Amino acid sequence: MKRLGAIIHILDNLLILRADSTLEHSVFRENLLVVDKKMKKIGKIKEIFGPVKSPYISVRLFRDINASEIKGLKNERVYLQ
Repeated sequence: MKRLGAIIHILDNLLILRADSTLEHSVFRENLLVVDKKMKKIGKIKEIFGPVKSPYISVRLFRDINASEIKGLKNERVYLQ
């Protein structure tokens, strides 16, 4: 389990993360599984964008994730499984 980044924005079914500075850029790519700190699967990486040294990551949430669960995750770290 590797730390992916911190949630900075929550949209309808999309999370925007700031990638963790300790994460190697070769480790993450589109369609990788994303989990929360309780190891619950929350979505997959959709897109990586922004500056190369400090990229942003969008995560498409799974359909069975409730909005109330996600609201509690703002500013929390999420991980790659």
